[in-house]
Amino acid sequence: MTATGRMFELLRRQKRAVFSKASHLAQARLGAGLYFLLTGAFGDEKTAVMQGNHLHFSGERLGNHRMFLRRSVHRIEKGLISRPMRKSFAADYIEGTLETYVNLRNAETEDKGELQWARDVLARYFESTLQSTDDRIIRARKRWHGTDHAPSIVSDDLSPFPYHAISSEKAFDEVSRVAMNRRSVRWFKPDVVPREVVERAVQVGLTAPSACNRQSYRLELIGQGDLLDEVASIPMGTAGFAQQIPLLGVLIGQHRGYEHHRDRHAIYVDGGLFSTGFILALESQGVSSCCINWPEIPSLNKRMSAALGLQRDERVVMLIAIGYGIDGQEVPRSHKRNIGTVLSWR
Repeated sequence: MTATGRMFELLRRQKRAVFSKASHLAQARLGAGLYFLLTGAFGDEKTAVMQGNHLHFSGERLGNHRMFLRRSVHRIEKGLISRPMRKSFAADYIEGTLETYVNLRNAETEDKGELQWARDVLARYFESTLQSTDDRIIRARKRWHGTDHAPSIVSDDLSPFPYHAISSEKAFDEVSRVAMNRRSVRWFKPDVVPREVVERAVQVGLTAPSACNRQSYRLELIGQGDLLDEVASIPMGTAGFAQQIPLLGVLIGQHRGYEHHRDRHAIYVDGGLFSTGFILALESQGVSSCCINWPEIPSLNKRMSAALGLQRDERVVMLIAIGYGIDGQEVPRSHKRNIGTVLSWR
């Protein structure tokens, strides 16, 4: 390193040290709330959370919010499997749930399976609460029997079912082999990844658990043109290889799925769970990937929002470069932590 380079490195470290110390002192003297107010930190996140809470409340009040329906149906499922099952449960939200089901049943929707799931769970619920004397449940049951219901798209009943664990060394070996083989690949062939291959991987990703089964996120895939070049150039983590990414996924969390600010982290947790299954399913089909961190930088949020037309409650969780990796390329070893450094037993 040259003398000039060493000088700039020293200044950079001193700047970070001064900023860190100043931030700590400011929070100690001003209090965290006032500090964040003055600095504007988390401003974009606060706006998105508040907008999401508003959208959730408005949709619930109008009876057309599918995230409210998904959460409510999942809560009812948990009531159906409780031991012992109570004579009355879900009374405080069953009428709103039924109202939302009816409204979405009468509207055009791409997810017919979602409505069949709601229908089957509600049917079992009303059968299971026949002994209830709660007026709200009685009113809802009466309306239920006078409702035209969603059609079946699969022959199976989609209400709770008996679970049987898989105990197979072969299954573990296959999952382990795919997970151990996967690496973050940054150099791709120009070959197009077929849509059906990606959609199969998305299907696996969607099996991931999420908060009350809301799955309040979406995956935007960009495969060509100026938009791909623009979006690939926005995150800092694509420097040096952005120009040859054949397919780029942007995982977007939607705060509208949650009514309380206490759930503001759920989109990141649920999005991460989805992504794990998604990239492993890609790997099992011979498709490589590279997860790209999305830092909390207002200017980058603004650029991405403008490029993709994001709604005010939507937040980028991460980006994922997708493609057929050039065989034999070197990849970072990325040695993982030892089990003993992350695992403790009590």
